[in-house]
Amino acid sequence: MGLSHMKPIITLCLLSALTAASAAPAHAAPATIDNTPVEALPIGGSMQLLRAKANLDDPESEAWRDAQEYSMELGMAPPVHPSVNLRYDATTPAVKVFLRAATDGNKLYLRLRWADESENTATSRTDFADGAAVQFALGDAASTSFMMGAANGPVNIWYWKAGQTSAQNLAAGGFGSTTQLDGAGLAASDVYRSAGEWVVVFSRPLEAQGEHQVTLDKGQANMAFALWQGDQKQRDGLKHVSMGWVSLSPVEVKTAAVEQAAVEQAAVEPAAVEQAAVEPAS
Repeated sequence: MGLSHMKPIITLCLLSALTAASAAPAHAAPATIDNTPVEALPIGGSMQLLRAKANLDDPESEAWRDAQEYSMELGMAPPVHPSVNLRYDATTPAVKVFLRAATDGNKLYLRLRWADESENTATSRTDFADGAAVQFALGDAASTSFMMGAANGPVNIWYWKAGQTSAQNLAAGGFGSTTQLDGAGLAASDVYRSAGEWVVVFSRPLEAQGEHQVTLDKGQANMAFALWQGDQKQRDGLKHVSMGWVSLSPVEVKTAAVEQAAVEQAAVEPAAVEQAAVEPAS
């Protein structure tokens, strides 16, 4: 076969490759942000809170490197409702979630990361979206349930659902009592990585803006976590949960290295200028 006969084949192959590349979903690749030491977080454990002035809304912001990352395993929630019991499978493997916490002095940011082989964003009669939630005890955590609270111990829930443009701000005081609250500045941003991983950042002003909203201005809170895997038909009470509470502690606040370096540089530069002013010119 001559070269003249090969040119159309080469051109066709090249066009096919370019078409396939342009049609590929533009998902983020794994970032170096998460190549940092991970500390196991037991039930009853405490998370350090990073203090940083950076774009913490972005799940892939380099500022997150300075926040200690924690890991904990979420098991299947006990089936407390007959409809859940029909779908419950005790052999379902646990899901490991990776957690980081930060504040810029105005808002609290919580970053959740977990493996998920498929990106499920559609909801229909047979399809279910991926989801995540952070639950806060509004009083003494020891007097309420880590699963939707209790009648005498309400909880505030931040809920993210894949494919939706905003997070839901909820309150509950036991099963079947979930109530929608005003947004109160609650937001969530997300990215699905091509390696099969969700990264979600929740954020909300530190000051509570209504009834049944967790107060965060003291830097302390008791939290529990939940995940829904859409490809496993998980929804409602069929979910993975942390089997107890963990906390944020105000005495364990650290400053981001980039922010600290800027402070130190600002302290050095005036001294250098002052020294130059008193030295005689050569």
